[in-house]
Amino acid sequence: MSKAQGSALRKSAGTVDKREVIITSALDLFRHYGYRRTSMEDIARAAAVAKGTLYLYFKSKDELFEAICRSLAEQVAEGVTKAEALDLPLEPKLTALMEAKLGFVYRWILSSPHAAELVDSGSRLSEDVFGEVHDQFHNAVRHLVREGVKAGELDPKAVGLTEEQAAEALIAAACGAEKAPDEKSFRAQLAAIIRVTLRGLRA
Repeated sequence: MSKAQGSALRKSAGTVDKREVIITSALDLFRHYGYRRTSMEDIARAAAVAKGTLYLYFKSKDELFEAICRSLAEQVAEGVTKAEALDLPLEPKLTALMEAKLGFVYRWILSSPHAAELVDSGSRLSEDVFGEVHDQFHNAVRHLVREGVKAGELDPKAVGLTEEQAAEALIAAACGAEKAPDEKSFRAQLAAIIRVTLRGLRA
């Protein structure tokens, strides 16, 4: 590798690292102080970069927030993919899927005292960003329900539901855990909701 190539790689790596530092710093500030109260100057200070440097990466706070949403969506998608690949029985695999999506969102967004504002800002600025991961998650749960029916573990027809309706009911019920006061309570409530809901669908 030539000196020029090495320099280019280091510069590229430094650029990626600085961008990630900005995104991480901004997310931390948004979670603690809210979207509206956090300024670009606050973010530059937290990321230890000059304000002018910050604007080289992101032209506005809206653009930065959208980048955060994209980063979070990518992490959720990766988590859902990993959960789908797990070789586990029905209940723990469903729990892993719910943790990958709902648990991640709770940990990074809903546990914030400014959750409502962050969700509203996310919907306003980057609704399309989460569309793909939303579909991926719902399809994964539907697939798991179908597998449960094929294996003779689940029988949604016994309670008047199609497989798709059963999957959506499981997701809707699990979302109830989002009102938990802290992450430990969230996990406990999520596990209980999944256990009880699955019991109603058991063959």
